[in-house]
Amino acid sequence: MNRKVNISVDNLPDTLRGQIHGVESAIDNESLALFTDNKDVRVSLENAAHGLRAYSNTFNHYDLWGRFVRSGHKKLPLEEAPKKTIITRKISEKVDGILYDGEIKITPAVVSSRKDGEDVEYLVWPSDREEKVERALIRLASKGKIVKINFKSGIQYAVVFSMNELAQELKAVGQSMPYPQIKEALEALQGSKLSFKYSATDTKNTDIDDSFYESNMNFLSSLHFSGKKGQGGNVKCVACLNAFVHNMIDNLEYKGYYFNSAQELKRGLSRWMMLRLYHLWRYAAPGKTYHFRLLSIMEKYGSIYSTDDITENKLKALRRDMTTTMKDLIEKGAISEYSITNVKDDKTGNIVDYTYEMHPSDQFCDEILTLNKHNKRIEIQGGKRIVENAVLIDEDKIEAIVED
Repeated sequence: MNRKVNISVDNLPDTLRGQIHGVESAIDNESLALFTDNKDVRVSLENAAHGLRAYSNTFNHYDLWGRFVRSGHKKLPLEEAPKKTIITRKISEKVDGILYDGEIKITPAVVSSRKDGEDVEYLVWPSDREEKVERALIRLASKGKIVKINFKSGIQYAVVFSMNELAQELKAVGQSMPYPQIKEALEALQGSKLSFKYSATDTKNTDIDDSFYESNMNFLSSLHFSGKKGQGGNVKCVACLNAFVHNMIDNLEYKGYYFNSAQELKRGLSRWMMLRLYHLWRYAAPGKTYHFRLLSIMEKYGSIYSTDDITENKLKALRRDMTTTMKDLIEKGAISEYSITNVKDDKTGNIVDYTYEMHPSDQFCDEILTLNKHNKRIEIQGGKRIVENAVLIDEDKIEAIVED
């Protein structure tokens, strides 16, 4: 059964109808057809812990940046707002041979909620709740609930869904939320702003000059609801994706992952690490390992900042958090084992950091192989990867190709 949406201007919310010339679904649009193509990425029953895994997409480097607030204030009445509301974080990620280096700024949204019978305005920083809803939203888009809307002002991609459909995606991975919470999270995503300023360096080709980017946008470009009073889960929603995500869909700058495997984990750090492994560990195979430094990864996650004074007790607390996450990843079947090496200060001999080495499980290696094959097929179909005199490649050789 085809799950892709076939939608027309007539069944969009009234707030949109007068602004647009037409709508294309993933059935008719090539870029969206590729984004929603997931027929070949199901894990076989004997390799899956609980049946066929749900497939979704993750965006290159964008999903690896610390776009969400992990600690501190997440919702405050306007009168209690701190002097500094914009959160600044460093960007430093290497993806597919491209080094992204710079900074990101997060500006909170202003949302209105009922309190004691009155409307109260709050500052809401995008946090774990908003991250869960964003992941579920992209999961719906990957299933086919995405359209191309031809606005009078330009083209936008939008996810079309009901509140119940989004609630069900969250419930499926143990993240149930009442409708008002889901709606507030969507409003926070639409109202929160992102500012990027970064360079992109091709580490594989030194002849290519560095590229520089600077832009400002919202997590979601716009948000529209329609329905009848008291309708609850049947309320229809249209969430327009921002221009950055739009361009990444057009340029095939995304990779597939198994939504259930990552999002079923209870802890935010564990979910983030699992998604990171799916995104960056694309060469995972028996005998291959993945390394990272504790302080660096915690800074990328957003638990600490580069300017923080990391005391001995703080370092121990961070290690405890990562130990729990490592246990989660082992229990989930992503890694088989891991080891930790102390990093000491040359002068004092004190431990100042830890290096982690992770070993992939056979199950994770099989999943990555399946996802890599699918990703290459999408790139070939989309024209990103040119094939001349095509030859058949044995499965045991695909790992070397993936690393190139």
